[in-house]
Amino acid sequence: MKRLLYSFLIACAASLTANAKSVVFTLTDGTLVYYLLDNDNPPIMKFIDGGVTVNADKYAFSGFKHFYISDTDDPNAIEGTEEQKTTLKGNILTLDAAKAKSVKVYDAAGAAVNAAVTKNAGALIVDLQSLATGTYIVKTSNSSFKVYKK
Repeated sequence: MKRLLYSFLIACAASLTANAKSVVFTLTDGTLVYYLLDNDNPPIMKFIDGGVTVNADKYAFSGFKHFYISDTDDPNAIEGTEEQKTTLKGNILTLDAAKAKSVKVYDAAGAAVNAAVTKNAGALIVDLQSLATGTYIVKTSNSSFKVYKK
């Protein structure tokens, strides 16, 4: 625990002198979770009760492999823009399930948000209804893109 805390403090100190963009957590399932390092609204990390809390997200120490401060990983970047059948009608986003095996939704700061995802007739349906108005990053198994929810 102390070694993890010291590692984090050293990484934070190093990021102050570099142009760090984000803190990146690699979860045990391979998912990458990004927290934008923004001077106006930096992520707040706490090491409590055998885990880490970042803003409102909680992770058990057993739930992540490692984390790092990155000057190249940008949680707002769009990657792998492979063409896929994607439609947005109202608050419903529809993706081709053959190309997008999994879906995660992140807010503009890179924090994961809860958006209901269901599978129906070869499509993944993402319901954005419960989310506040704003820009979200939708990350699938092979690409990521931005969506603006009205």
